[in-house]
Amino acid sequence: MRVSILIAALAVLYGCSGPQPAVRPSAGSAQVAPAQKEVFITFDPAGKNVQAKSFASAKDLLGELKRLGGPRGEYETDAAFASRMASFGNFSVNGVVLPSSIKFDRVTGEFSLRVSMHDAQGRGFKSGLDPLKAVNTDYPAFDLGEDTYSRGTYSGQNSFGATALIEKQKIDRYFLVFSPVPKAPGTVFFYNVSGKLKISAKEMESQRENIRVNFTVMPVPDFVQAAKDYHAPTISSPHESEIDSYFFQAKVFWIKVVNIKTGQIYDDEAKMSIETL
Repeated sequence: MRVSILIAALAVLYGCSGPQPAVRPSAGSAQVAPAQKEVFITFDPAGKNVQAKSFASAKDLLGELKRLGGPRGEYETDAAFASRMASFGNFSVNGVVLPSSIKFDRVTGEFSLRVSMHDAQGRGFKSGLDPLKAVNTDYPAFDLGEDTYSRGTYSGQNSFGATALIEKQKIDRYFLVFSPVPKAPGTVFFYNVSGKLKISAKEMESQRENIRVNFTVMPVPDFVQAAKDYHAPTISSPHESEIDSYFFQAKVFWIKVVNIKTGQIYDDEAKMSIETL
């Protein structure tokens, strides 16, 4: 299993990018100790200073994408899509941090962050692999949040005659998708982003909702994929939803933990890791 996790770590590592203009491996490293079940990816230090266009939110990132013509068309060639996206260089964007992702050590008084990532295929991402390869390949993805837009309401009735006010919604969901990780059949990997936060208890109380994980990345050739889904209203959830999920595929330069309101950096070198049982 330790061999498997090392291979997985190297798959992510060599899918990460140094500051070179071409897509090349990072100069980082991944080591596994004899009893180690978690591997931390070390990025090229030069990636910290890579020039990148900053997007305050995934919504803004999507807006720039739409300005360039939107996601790839069903019958759009590689060359045509690459030409449209030619001006879309390195960028940085913020990811969601849930309250449960921040921990407080009552002994030391320190705060730490640990955010889990999930396989993008479980969110609707299409790998293009054959079914056997797809089930044995993970596409680690970080949640960049969602935006919900109301499209009005109407009165609905179910098969039992119960009526309810139904709200029509349009939901945009965003994910940052990293390099694919092949794995042996039956192997389970867990992907995390973690950091130690330089923040006081007082500031945490007032700024908790403004904490984000900031990624500086380079888009890969395919870059973006969109998937559509629908949610029918139920008694417990009276919403009729049209859901568009956007998957931004990229290679990582650097990861930080920031405050989106004040600009404060709580960890200027957050870590990405792979863990196994």
